[in-house]
Order: sequence, then C-alpha cells, then structure tokens
Amino acid sequence: MQTIDLNLQPLGPRELAALLVSPALQASFTVPTPGDLMERYGSWRRRFLQHHSGAPAPVPAHVVEDYGQQMVGALNSWFQQPAWGPLHRALRLQPGRPLRIRVAPALHQLEPLPWEALPLDRPIWRLPPIDPPLPIAAARQRRPRLLLLVGNEQNLNLDQEIAGLAGLAHRGQLHLHQLRGATATPGRVRAALEEAPGWDGLIFLGHSDGDRDVGGRLQLGDGSWISGASFEHSLRRAADQGLKMVLLNSCSGVDLAHRCLAAGIAWVQCFREPVPSQAAATTFTWLLRELEAGHPFAQALETTIQHLHRSSWADCQWLLSAYCHPEAEPFQLPTPGQRLQRRELLLLAGGTATAALGGTAAGWGLRHHSGRVRWRMATYLTHKDNQLLVAQAPEHLKTRLHDLTDGRFVIELVEVPNLASSQILKQVNSGLYECGYCDIYYDKILQPMIFSKAVPFGLTPREQIAWLNYKRPGESVPFHQNIYQRIKVEGASLDNLRSFPLTCTGGQTGGWFKKELDSLEDFKGLRMRIPGLGAEVLNTFGVRTDFTLNNGSTIPAAEIADRLRNNHLDAAEWIGPHDDEALGLHKQAKFYYSPGWWEPSTSTELMVNKKGLQKLSKEHQVALEMACKDTFMHILLNYDLTNIAALERLRKYGIQLRRFNEPMMNAFRQASTNHLDQMAIQSEDFAYVYSEWKRFRDRFRATTNFTQFEPS
Repeated sequence: MQTIDLNLQPLGPRELAALLVSPALQASFTVPTPGDLMERYGSWRRRFLQHHSGAPAPVPAHVVEDYGQQMVGALNSWFQQPAWGPLHRALRLQPGRPLRIRVAPALHQLEPLPWEALPLDRPIWRLPPIDPPLPIAAARQRRPRLLLLVGNEQNLNLDQEIAGLAGLAHRGQLHLHQLRGATATPGRVRAALEEAPGWDGLIFLGHSDGDRDVGGRLQLGDGSWISGASFEHSLRRAADQGLKMVLLNSCSGVDLAHRCLAAGIAWVQCFREPVPSQAAATTFTWLLRELEAGHPFAQALETTIQHLHRSSWADCQWLLSAYCHPEAEPFQLPTPGQRLQRRELLLLAGGTATAALGGTAAGWGLRHHSGRVRWRMATYLTHKDNQLLVAQAPEHLKTRLHDLTDGRFVIELVEVPNLASSQILKQVNSGLYECGYCDIYYDKILQPMIFSKAVPFGLTPREQIAWLNYKRPGESVPFHQNIYQRIKVEGASLDNLRSFPLTCTGGQTGGWFKKELDSLEDFKGLRMRIPGLGAEVLNTFGVRTDFTLNNGSTIPAAEIADRLRNNHLDAAEWIGPHDDEALGLHKQAKFYYSPGWWEPSTSTELMVNKKGLQKLSKEHQVALEMACKDTFMHILLNYDLTNIAALERLRKYGIQLRRFNEPMMNAFRQASTNHLDQMAIQSEDFAYVYSEWKRFRDRFRATTNFTQFEPS
C-alpha cells in the first residue's frame, strides 16, 4: 500500500522536525510549533463536553460549532504556512494517496488535534507513536471470526449495535462470539482473545477511558475495569493468530488504540475524546452498514464521518480516527450477496495480493518485517575521548537516528582506535561494517580525499559546507565522492562507499607554544605535535612533527599534555579553546596562537557502505541523512558556542593570546600553495579533486564577495 507518511518529532521550543517519506518525494524539514492552536482546541473541547453533558443549561450547538470552525481554521492556517512546503509538494504530486501522520511520544499534546479535518481530498490515517512488531501468524483461510466485548451497559442502550452484528452472522457473513454482562470478566476476556483458531476482528461497545501510563482502560460487562497494559499479552497472542482489526466504539480510545497497534494489530478505529453514547451507536451502525455493502474500511470510515458531519451530533465528526500499523494493507468485508465458502478470500490486500479476512493478508504477516535495522559503526575514537566535542558525534548520531525512527534504526558503535583510517574504510567498503567514522587526515593513503577534511589556507566553514554538498550538473552525488573509486587500499578499490557530512569544528586555532614566536627563525628545530598537510608545510620551515617524533604515526590526543609536560614537545595543536582546555593543554604552555591556517574548517564524514545504504527503506535513508545533518550542525554549533566561554576562561588563567604575524602568514600561505601544487603534479587523483576544488572556491568567493555583508 503506497502512502505519504509524515513523522513529527520535537526539535526545540518553537520548532518541530518533520520527516516526509512517499514514493514521489522524501524530505526532512522544520515547521513552527502550532502557536495558539492548542488553546483553541482546549476552548472547543470544553464547550463540546458541556454541550453533550446533559446539564440543565448546556452550551448551545451553534456555539460549539462556531468554536469548532475556529479550531479547524487555525489548524488549516498552521498547515498552510510555507514551512510545510515539502509536504504540500508531495500532496500535489500524489493526488488521492492516503496521508499517514505519526506524532512522537514527546508531542502527545498534538495527538488530539483533528488532523482528519484538513481539506486534502484524501484519507488521513494515524500511525502509532512507536513502530510495533509484526504478528507472526501463518496464512490461513477460514470463515471470518469476530469477538464482541460488551462493556457495562448502565445508562447505555447497545441493542442496535449488537443486533447489526447478529444480522451479519445470521446471513452467514461471519462467525460472532459475544462476551456480555457477567460473562465479560477480565479472565474470560483474556482467555477468549487467546482462544484458537483466533479472531479477525475485535469490537468493544461500552465505556472506556484514556490513561497513557497503562494504555487506556475498558469497563467490562461485570463492572470491572481492565487496562490495555494488563491484556496486551493476550492481544499479541490474538494478533499472532490473525487479529487485524479493532473497533473501539467508546470514549477516549487513543491510548487503547496505541496499545492495540503495539500488539501488532493492523487497524484500530476509535473516538479520541468523550463522545455521546447515542452518537457512538449511530456511528457504529453507519460504519457497519458501509462495511456490509462491501466498501473498503477506509472508504467506509470516510462516509461515516460525512454522516456524522450532517447529523445533529454537534462536532462529533472531529473525533473519529483510524489508526493503522505501518505495514497494514487495506481490507473489506464481502458483500451480502456473496456466498461464503471455507476457502473464499475475503481480505483484499493491495494490488493483486489477496488473503482470507480471517487469516493473514499477503504482504502482512507473511513478509519479513524490514522496518527494523541494526548497523555497526567502526569509530576511531573511544568513550574515553568523550570530553572532546568531535568524539561525541557517533553517540549523537546513534541517538538522533533512534529517535527519528522510534527505535527502528539502531547503530552499534564499535571502537577501533588502533585501526588506520584506510583500514576502516576498507572494512566499510567490504561490508564488514555498515558505516565508519574515521579521520582521513591521519592516513597518507587517503590524501586525495583530504579536500573533504581540511587543507592549508582552504575553505571557511560556510564554504566547506557548500563544498561537501556541491554537485556538478548531471551528478547524483557530491563531486568529492567521485574520488572514492579511484583510491585503492591494499589493491582493493573503495568503490562501494557513500558519505554524509557528520562533523565540523569551525575555524581552529594555531596551537600552544612554550615560547613566544617573533619570526620564522623561531620555528627552526621546534618539536611540534601536528599531523597532516599542515605538518608537511611546517617541515619546510625546520619544524619536527609527528611522523619524525612518533615513529611515523600521529601522537594521540590523550598524550599531548604529558609530552608537553615532560619536555618531549615544544608546541602542539589540537582543535580550539573548548577541546584544548579539556585536554589540559593550557596547563603546559602559555602562548596560544591563531589562526590554525592548516585546518581553517575541519569536517569529518560518516562513511557508508553503498550497497547497505541502497537496501534501506526510503524512510530509513531519509532518516539517516537527516540524523547526519542534525549531528553536523549540533557539533558545529556546540564548538562555536562553547569556545566563547572557554576562551574567556583561558584569558582568566593568564594565557597569552597571539596571532601569527603577517610575514609568517604570507610565508605559510606561499609554502602551502607550493606544496599543494607539487602534490597535484605527483598524483593524478589528487590533481583531479584539487582542480575542481580551486574552481569551486573561486566561484563561491566571487559570489560572496558581491553578496556578503562585511561588518565594519
């Protein structure tokens, strides 16, 4: 069943994150919170309940309807805001296709809103806040079986609804079993639900109440109350035996609906708020009539809502909702004229697939549930490095992806600090790990990829973000990713990689020095912890760097402070004020220089196995990309904001802040250009990216030089 799915998640006090998945369009975007909409809903709800309370002086119907129109108008105005543009485009591209809305648990206050009232010319269904498992029922063909639970009938007349069901059973369209009055006890309800050969539909008539903590409550025929949580196990057993539909013809059924879906049931119909008993009875009669006529459930519900809209039951139409399992398929009952045989197929399950209404729909219980994914990420940093912001990216990504998919996409972090970056990429490329987080800056084999990391006198943070997303006309992936297939690690090409920007440190500082620097002469003989291209440039000025000082490998961050303290280093660079302070570098050297011209904007990407990515559902692909973007901005913003306070503290500690003087910077710039040009001569792969990178840089700066505001 093809649908348009909208997933709403909390983002901040004034914004919501929206994840859109549909056959024609996938997108992630943000929308503002609904302003005074919830207040309008509360005002309408109070008057609705007062009107239907039976009090001597109820609120007039026209007042309730007026408040209802204001509430629905506010909902539609919020929905029409430009921020919803991606969803509007998806709706235009796919007329008539059902819209399914999921509201995250943290946004439960939005759940009561009458989303169904939006004028979208299509069915609007609701998804559970967290994806449930699929039932494990085997396909079977049988006469449809309905279990009817009749609740406490005090002040209720349920004869009309019960007679309608009995009529269907009498005409041979289904098998009906009732639990009513003293027979409807908690124990008997559980036993009946678990009874073989199972049920196809469960109908409850009576009183119910909402309670998020226990999954709602039903009042049974014997007068007792039973919570959704207390019989969820029985619901799961029923779902495993073929239960696909639950009709809750009672009040405040949202929490019960969530509990039914969590048990693996495909469809649940409920009223979200208290509703007059006679309106509920009339609604059930209309719905049953439409189903008996052979109309699909979704169409039957839409017609029932229209009947409610035209009825004298003021605004009850705003309360009826259909909840569905993410993998549910449409279904309908047989028409009255059909002669039901044991092997007839009564459930129409999307396209040409069919299965018995009493059994499991093809594409429902038989197919493997691909909605849950577990990936492994190889990461070069460990939990011991978590005081550094850049080390927090894998955990943030893992958490964000879990939240966006309600736990259906899980990443397991595997710490491999002793594995070279080229080896991590090789193992991701081969599929040993689905993704990897590594620092290509530390591995010479990967130097043609360095432009996605940082180069001396390279791009600003804003320019780097644009470069990482830059595509030439006709290209399906950002340009810098074209180099992967050209790089070989131990003879194997990295042709099965995709990448997503994951972190950015922003501008970095120039490092810690034990002595003040007056001229280029002061660099000669200096022992400095610095890796990558910056080290190679400084080597030309007589600086001894990592590969010389540490037997051909980079000095780990955790060892920098000790080596400075033990006089094994004269200087060291890391990232910037926050992380440098976290390492304690300010305690070992007093001169703090800037800028870090060798890494003017350092970014790191999540490296992903391409085939593994393609196997993901569209929803999970979009969620992964959205989680990476969120992590990228989270890390960049955290660096920008925490560096403010960290630099202020460093000043209080008495740290001497310095900038490399102009002669130094001119010399470093020229040496860097010469070094990059020489590398391009020596490596065709390096030259391939370098030439396009320079052209992009020049074009971008020509534009920003014209458009950018420069503060005086």
